[in-house]
Amino acid sequence: MIRTVVVGHGLAGRAFHCPLVRRQPGLALHGVVARDPKVREEAVAMWGGIRGYAELGEALEDPDVQLVVIATPHDSHAELTVRALEAGRDCVVDKVMALTIEEADRMIAARDQSGRMLSVFHNRRWDWDFATVRQVIESGQIGRPLLIESSVCRSATPRTWRGSAAAAGTILHDWGAHLVDQAFQLGLGPCRRLGAWLTPGPWEGVDSGGHGRIVLEFDNVLFQVETSRICRIDRPRWWIVGDAGGFVKFGVDPQEDALRAGNIDAAKEPSAHEGILRREGAPGEVEETRVPTVHAHWDEFYRNIAEHLAGRAPLAVTAEQARDVVRLLEAAGRSSREHALIDGPWGV
Repeated sequence: MIRTVVVGHGLAGRAFHCPLVRRQPGLALHGVVARDPKVREEAVAMWGGIRGYAELGEALEDPDVQLVVIATPHDSHAELTVRALEAGRDCVVDKVMALTIEEADRMIAARDQSGRMLSVFHNRRWDWDFATVRQVIESGQIGRPLLIESSVCRSATPRTWRGSAAAAGTILHDWGAHLVDQAFQLGLGPCRRLGAWLTPGPWEGVDSGGHGRIVLEFDNVLFQVETSRICRIDRPRWWIVGDAGGFVKFGVDPQEDALRAGNIDAAKEPSAHEGILRREGAPGEVEETRVPTVHAHWDEFYRNIAEHLAGRAPLAVTAEQARDVVRLLEAAGRSSREHALIDGPWGV
């Protein structure tokens, strides 16, 4: 079993990484790094039989540690990842990989120099809604996609460091990073050009933004990424127009809520969130059908990590793929600041 240490026991470390690592027979949750003694004590008690470290250096001095998971604020990802790689450990870093291209490049260089593994936690490639959309597009049921809107819009004040642009980047560096990564996975070709808009949030002391939108120009496809913390009216998670039909689906993947409640396998989606497909039927008529949701599983991310480290599988999420997300988000920030379209390509 690959002994794994999770750095950080906030939301990402506590609710996502620790329980998902524990579910894999090829991985063993060996310890947690947390600077706050109270948080460290709570982590050790929560997971039972693990070690608590006050700082990453303590974990890297432990010869039993093989895999390090970085689950800390975005602005610390590069420094901590480079330290872990240079110490000869394999590394998973929470999304977004980094806040700048320079940071992402440093991380990849450290990986290459160390000969270790580096992957990024783009777990939402295994979201139910995304797996369903991928199946609908690949099956040809809507023909050639022309317009795709991918949105996660809600009303929620950002928590702790996520409201700080210095620590988190913009609102697009949170959910937006996942949505861009998903766009790259749909085989639409390279993104040629983008335009982006960032709206400030209404909260004092929050400068990471309240609403963000990016319009990506792929080859003959417009893909809109939209994420919001100020939206009090629901909108579709996916809205797709193809030359032979259309598809709409509401609701965010239920695995997060189930995992945070203690049992990801209990994830359940309301029937109202089932996708709707519309195609031309008899002349002048439209056929509407319900599309069963594809139940992908977040376990696949860490299962792939374990299989890759055992030499049995290629890496599913590569650092180069995650770097392209960072590069595109950097261009989106520039587009918003300069009120300009930015040429790519990205996702080549």
